Amino acid sequence: MSVKNIKIDKMRYQKNNLSYRLVLLGMALSVYTLFATITPKAVVPTFSTAVEILINIVLLLMTFLAAEKCRAYDKKWGIYLFVISGVHLLRVFYEPLKLYNLGQLTSAQYTWIVDIIIATIALYVVAGVITIQKHNALKAHLKEIGE
Repeated sequence: MSVKNIKIDKMRYQKNNLSYRLVLLGMALSVYTLFATITPKAVVPTFSTAVEILINIVLLLMTFLAAEKCRAYDKKWGIYLFVISGVHLLRVFYEPLKLYNLGQLTSAQYTWIVDIIIATIALYVVAGVITIQKHNALKAHLKEIGE
């Protein structure tokens, strides 16, 4: 058995911790952007602020489930991370843009929030790609050894 096959065989007993940690870091950044969006003194809370908080709670719950599933090399949840990333991209155009257009966020605050959301998206996409690649390698290896 080659060194590469041994590494892949070890994946049967080890968790996908890299993807897991990337998703958790993305979740922390997501929480940070939520607070950066809703806590400036100039921001006047409205119904859309409550919706933004609710969306973030749902996203965090789904993202944590995705992190746990990706940790177990679940390809489907690696793909779901792309969907979650798309929802985060739409977040840029919801509450932060609305607050910026109302003058409640400065351009520096808005740019910072958008940058952190993009970093969150990048972490989720990288974690999803890693999960899919590792899943495919493990599946091919298991097929090769007849399991």
